[in-house]
Amino acid sequence: MITGFAIILDEKILYVSNKKKYNFFEIVLFVQKLITSINPKNSWRLSNIYFEGESGKERMIIHHDFTQNGKHLFFCITGDFLSYSEEANNMLNEYVEKVKANYASGEIIQEAAKKSEFMVIIKLITGYLWDKFQESIEDEDITYKCNNTENRIIYCGISSQGLPIISQLYDKSLLINLQRDINHENIELFSSNLSAKLATIAMNTQIRAKTNIKEIHFNDLDDNGCKKLILYGHINGYSLDFFASGDFNKIKEIFVELEEKISQDQIFHHEFSGDLKPFRSLKTYLDEIIQQFDQ
Repeated sequence: MITGFAIILDEKILYVSNKKKYNFFEIVLFVQKLITSINPKNSWRLSNIYFEGESGKERMIIHHDFTQNGKHLFFCITGDFLSYSEEANNMLNEYVEKVKANYASGEIIQEAAKKSEFMVIIKLITGYLWDKFQESIEDEDITYKCNNTENRIIYCGISSQGLPIISQLYDKSLLINLQRDINHENIELFSSNLSAKLATIAMNTQIRAKTNIKEIHFNDLDDNGCKKLILYGHINGYSLDFFASGDFNKIKEIFVELEEKISQDQIFHHEFSGDLKPFRSLKTYLDEIIQQFDQ
């Protein structure tokens, strides 16, 4: 089922077809801030976000582009899409194509959005797409094809209510991209900032959209379009954040195994008091997980 369409330019939502989904689309703005903070070369492209809560499961598929002025431009569609849905991706591509046929650039879209005619035209486009793809998406039979790609872990961390408890940065190249020296102090600072931004995304999803964020997917244009993936886990009030690249199903399998294993630790049966010492033993899990990746 298709639930909403949106167009977002930098930090402003220019169009939303379903006002009830406005808060869902706001989450893109927080993810954009994460991308900007750790990928200054702008080579990462946000491709989809997966939500799961009491109201059900929902995926937002995204076409992420840049304007001539370097602003982020997002075309987004929400619905109960399955991973790797070709029909959903066809719909997204046609959405972008038809909007750009009327408004050729982000700058033109930005100016046009100030006029009421813009809403009328985009509504006609989204209505057409809904009629064309709704049935084919529901009836689609999806076969997953494993990608023959290197699987690499980038970061893993555990936090409580946005407060970092323990983390490990496996891919130090992120510091190089930010033109920082690779040393203990910079690694700790980067990991702490990353943990805080991931927590901000999770908390705003709960507060604004009344659901939980479970997955964020990117394509890395500097790495032959390699998929990067952030997974969120929840263990008795604690958050497990997992950042890796490679084959989605393989990474998800490793993450689920880690989440099940680490959740059995007695430390998670108690509320976080602010004392980090009891959590130091969890580093063993973070050290062991790298053995399952192609490092």
